[in-house]
Order: sequence, then structure tokens, then C-alpha cells
Amino acid sequence: MIKLEDIQGMKDFLLKTRRWIHMHPETGFDTVKTHDFIRDELKRKNIEVIEHVGKNSLLGIIENGQGKTIGLRADIDALPMTEQNTVEYASINIGKMHACGHDAHSAMLLTAGIYLQEHKDLWSGKVILIFQEAEEGPNPGGALGIIESGLLNQVEHFYAFHVSSMFESGKIVSKKQGIFASADTIKITLKGKGAHAAYPHLAIDPIMMSAEIIMLLQTILSRRKNPLDPAVLTIAKIESGTTHNIIPETAYLEGTVRTFSYELRDWIKNEIEAVLKSVTSRVGGTYDYQYIYEYDPTINTDVEVDLFHKVVTETLGEDTYIELKQPSMGAEDFSRYIEYKQGAMAWLGTKKDDATAYSLHHPLFQLDEEALMKGAMTFVNLVVAHKEG
Repeated sequence: MIKLEDIQGMKDFLLKTRRWIHMHPETGFDTVKTHDFIRDELKRKNIEVIEHVGKNSLLGIIENGQGKTIGLRADIDALPMTEQNTVEYASINIGKMHACGHDAHSAMLLTAGIYLQEHKDLWSGKVILIFQEAEEGPNPGGALGIIESGLLNQVEHFYAFHVSSMFESGKIVSKKQGIFASADTIKITLKGKGAHAAYPHLAIDPIMMSAEIIMLLQTILSRRKNPLDPAVLTIAKIESGTTHNIIPETAYLEGTVRTFSYELRDWIKNEIEAVLKSVTSRVGGTYDYQYIYEYDPTINTDVEVDLFHKVVTETLGEDTYIELKQPSMGAEDFSRYIEYKQGAMAWLGTKKDDATAYSLHHPLFQLDEEALMKGAMTFVNLVVAHKEG
């Protein structure tokens, strides 16, 4: 396996790549310029490219004799938010920002792919570099289209990184089994009867229904669910009414459900509907309810987590690898790759100081770029380690 000094000559390329992508963020499935930028860099190094997989995802294919087929994945989309950083490579696309580190993921993978292409003496087999659109959505996300294309049928093991300011720069953090939760969306429309606010007895008040429902929904988790089974049920959006003296006809609620259990997801879905039926029927209202299954829980498989641990400790030291004690209630459509075959994701710590301590999805999110060389090196070593057995 390679050491950090072996790949140090690619640092300028990695930083230049990351900063260009950061400066030109694109969201969702509309990642044409990012797609073309990565495509051109791969072709420049004579790496085979399959363009516009799904919509604007792309694959880089590196073949090198007999051996396993490894899939390395990075996401390429940004978030719909305005950057507040003043760095020289800040976003030039107003309302779009790489606040989740996908620019770093792409730069690490592109760097690792080029290194593998130029050092085929180190490994054998086949590597598929997966540059994926729409990890941040919209539903169903970008991973599904890539898998449904059939182009990954040969892949035996999948690996990915996600940067994080929760961890010290350069630390690599993972765990066996659940690492990210599922992420589902609930949409509820409550239908009542409008009236003048001075005569509430003539109305069926959807705002009162929504208030009672929101409180009762929380008892699903606090009083109905086993407290040892982690789950989140959050109502994050409420819309109703037009002015201070009119009781409206309808109220709209939107939120998210997150858990690590497929059975628990279904149970929560049904419990939500039971609450809706109870409240609305008692006061004479009605409801429309949508439970939208989006990203499944990301459940790392043991063999791949063990390889992450082996690679990191042997090349960067035992203190660089951290075993995560608790999973994240955030979600990732990397889950689709693991469900499809097997694989593992790890966090890469990027916190160095106050400037790099802002959380993911914050308009001031920034990262310590020094950590990215460790991510790129580890991508390479995951491939090399499969040859070494």
C-alpha cells in the first residue's frame, strides 16, 4: 500500500480540482458542467468514460488484468443555498453552494483514479469511478439511476467517503452496521371548514387539528416506540391561513421520518395515520396523507469496514482510525449501492480551527484541505489492499 508521501505530488491537482468544482456548484440532476469537467480530466488520462449515466452522472473505468471489481463513489451535486464564505474560489452561482463537501469527494476520487491509472503495478482487477448526481435529491436521488443502468453489475465491493467537521482533520471514522438512517418524507393536508375568527363554533379549525396532531405525533416515539430503537419524527413545515381574522379551510404539514429499521419505518407510517384518523374524525375534519419512502438506511457491511480499518491503521497509524460509537440520523443514497452488493462508507474529518468547524449545510461551511490527501490515498489503498488479500 502507498504512503502519504507517495501521492503528495498530486496535491496541487487535487486542490485545483476541488476549488474549481466548489466555484461552479450545480444542484440535483442538473450537473452538466461538473459532468463535463470530470469527463475531460478522465479522458486526459486515457481513462474510459461512460457519460450521462442516469442523467448527468458518469463512470470512469480502469481495467488492469484479472482481479476484483471495485466501485469507488463520489457525489458531485451541491445545495440550493447562498455561500457566505469570501474565499477566492467561493461559488459564482448565486443560490448554489458546495456546503456538503461533494466538491471534496469528487476531487479525492478523481485524484485517486488518476493515481491508479498511472500506477497499475500496484494493483490488478477493475476499478469503476462513480461520479454521482443528485445525492441531495430530489427523490429518488442519483444512485438509483446508476444501479438501474446495469453498469455496476460486476462490482463486488463499494466504498465512499463523506467529509465532516464533527471530527478532527484527517481522522477517518466508520462503524459496522448502521451508519446513516433512512430518510422518508411525510406530507399531510388537513381539511376543515372555514369561518370568521370571531365565530369559531361555526368552523372546523385545521390549525387546531394540526396543533393537536403535531403533539400527538411525538408521543409515537416517546410513548409507543421501544426507546432502544432510534428514530426521528420531525414536522418541519406548516402552512395555513391568510390573515388574523379568518379560520382557514386547510392546513398543510410536512416533515421527515428517520430510522435504521425497515420494520420500524412501516410501523411509524401506520401510527401516523392512526393519529390523523383519530383527531380528524373526532372534530369532523378529513385528511390527505402521503408517506414517501426515499433513502433507505445505510448499513455498512462488516468485511468492508474491516478493510477500511486495516488500510488506515497500516498507512496512517492506529490513532487515525476512529470507530464510531453512534450512527448519524442523516441519510445517504450510498445505501443503494450497499443494498445492491456490499460496501462501506467512512467519515473523513476536516475540522482544524474555528473557520472549519461550521457544520455541513451551513453557508459558512469550509474544510481543511490537507485532510483530502488522506482521503485520496485511502481510496487508492482500498483497491491495492484487495490485491494483497
